[in-house]
Order: sequence, then structure tokens, then C-alpha cells
Amino acid sequence: MEDLFTGAAGLTIIFFIFLVLLAILWTLLPFAIFGIKKRLDEQIKIGNKLVSYHQALHEHLKNARNTQAPSSPFEKPQ
Repeated sequence: MEDLFTGAAGLTIIFFIFLVLLAILWTLLPFAIFGIKKRLDEQIKIGNKLVSYHQALHEHLKNARNTQAPSSPFEKPQ
């Protein structure tokens, strides 16, 4: 019977250590989130610029298809 109480005491200590670590990590979580937020906002701005560059390039290429391309400077004159 004493072995049962010794095992239960060991599990209680392990569970208590787990709860303490969980409380520490839960306390530090908001600081981690707000530390990442600034970098994430910067990545969003870069992504939005890339999307606008892509749309401008798409429009430029669509308009370029409708015009006749100039002759190549490497062609022989006729």
C-alpha cells in the first residue's frame, strides 16, 4: 500500500511541475505575440506591395500585347 502512495506522490509532483511551467508559459504568451506583431505587419506591407507590382505588370503586359512590337535592331534591312 505504501508503494501506491509513493507513486501517487511522484505523479502529484510531476503534475505540479507541469502546472507551474504551464502558468509561466501562459504568462509569457502575450509578450511573444506582441513581439511578433510588428514583424508580421511589415510582412503584410511587403506582400501588398508585391501584389500591386504584379497587377501593374499584368496590366502593362496586357497593353503591350495590343500594340505592335518594334522591329529588332538585329534584322537585316530590306
